[in-house]
Amino acid sequence: MDFDIVKFNKTYRGTKWFAEESKYFDAFLRDIQDDELMSHIKFCNDVLQLPPIYVYVKSRSDIFERELERKEKLALGACFGYLFQYGEYADEYGEGSARSVWVGDKITGIKTASYFVGRGK
Repeated sequence: MDFDIVKFNKTYRGTKWFAEESKYFDAFLRDIQDDELMSHIKFCNDVLQLPPIYVYVKSRSDIFERELERKEKLALGACFGYLFQYGEYADEYGEGSARSVWVGDKITGIKTASYFVGRGK
């Protein structure tokens, strides 16, 4: 799966530090190459309306084992926002498809996150 880091940083200003310094960004880039994981994330998004970031941090509890800093949560959420609205899945979901919901994850501290509504739904 292709993830345009330059376009991501232009679309979500303030994420350059995350792309350059965070171990979470490197893991995200590796993990989006896993077709099985991404099919589970999309299923949970589409059918259960669970935000991709929430499903992702739960599936990778080996690296998401502490409360994230606010800027880390926002940047990781931006990664999924980019992927679904402007990146690989833009044709299926597209800009403006995000719907914010409460998730209240106690481990990472993620309180709200977005799932994405497919076109025509």
